[in-house]
Amino acid sequence: MGTVTYNGESLARGVGSGINLDAWGHQKTVSDFSLVHGMFTFEVPAAVWKESRNGVEDITGFTNATSDDGKLNLVSGATLNDITVLDTFRHPRYEPNRGHTYSVSLFLPDVNANGVRDFGMFTDESGVFFRLKSDGVLYACRVTTLGGVIQTPVQEPITIPFEIDLEKGNIFDIQMQWRGVGNIKFFIGNPATGTSELVHTMDLLGSLDELSVFNPAMPIAFRCENLGDEVTIQSGCVDVSTEGGSNYDGTYGSLGTSTDTGSVAITGLNVPVLVVHSKSIFSSRINTRDILNLAAIGYADQRCVFRIWVTRDATAITLNDQTWTDYRDANIEYIEYNTPVVGAPITFDTTKAIQTFSARVDQDQTFPSDAVFDKAASLTLTPGDYLIFTLHRENGANANAGVTYEFSEEV
Repeated sequence: MGTVTYNGESLARGVGSGINLDAWGHQKTVSDFSLVHGMFTFEVPAAVWKESRNGVEDITGFTNATSDDGKLNLVSGATLNDITVLDTFRHPRYEPNRGHTYSVSLFLPDVNANGVRDFGMFTDESGVFFRLKSDGVLYACRVTTLGGVIQTPVQEPITIPFEIDLEKGNIFDIQMQWRGVGNIKFFIGNPATGTSELVHTMDLLGSLDELSVFNPAMPIAFRCENLGDEVTIQSGCVDVSTEGGSNYDGTYGSLGTSTDTGSVAITGLNVPVLVVHSKSIFSSRINTRDILNLAAIGYADQRCVFRIWVTRDATAITLNDQTWTDYRDANIEYIEYNTPVVGAPITFDTTKAIQTFSARVDQDQTFPSDAVFDKAASLTLTPGDYLIFTLHRENGANANAGVTYEFSEEV
């Protein structure tokens, strides 16, 4: 600790000077907070990850991503130019004036195989990542989109200042100042010291005409591309953390039954009173705005069953005579059952969705379901998801029912 003198008295103050201290000279401290992470002990968890092959997401499960003795084993595919991407549903948002760190344990089998392997935080449009090419060299990379055009990735070769075998398990980290213009640092574990050491810096401060990456809400991602050989990435675990940030800071929103009575007439089983869709494309770009579910409220004038379903299969909803309505910024859209009244309202195929909640609603009573569990778990609507709120009278007969959905957007 340093000292300052005031009226002849020596007072303790924090170490360093300037921005390292607060306005009163107290020491600032920073703790990492994990935003999203993954392990692969028994399987590749379907609640966390999705697999895309040659640009198409497989909503049925995994083909090229498997768990192998507790670690992820991701292969490109056996055909020339096959590309497989494994990435998280979540897109952890960078928090301004905070650091942002990616950390992974990794194996890169057959280091000179003819293909490309990427790992870091990225989509096709924006991100930072390590890249291994068939020359056996590791590259520090970033990619962004300008004027609607995805730019050629910046690829800077990394000169590793110590002996390392990339085929053996090691640790790799990326640390961003960001703010749109900050430096980006790349670290690799030094087997001789047992610590992560800085191996490359993208010196960006004072050098850019545009943001380094246009969208800092990036998923954890692994990508393998076959350029003649089927290439593999293996990982033990992976994490993205904020340095000094918090877990969540969102913007409130809600959707509900908007009729004058606050209800719609329903008949039959599992009637989709409200359907919410987080679009995959937002403002002509990949949507990365995640939504935290806060609460769902169901009510009816008869004893009813209230259920919540989730799917990524667009065919689970048949629009018939109804159309989607955009909400606020238009990153999400919704449909209220038979509102306005149409000849043929939407229908819902329950076999193409997963039921995530069910409760009995008493006659003329309101049933609230809180979706926030004191951080023990969080329920998130991510781009591509459909959230379906259904109600039906126990015997499938007529009822008047309504739903309210409350949420928080990471804007």
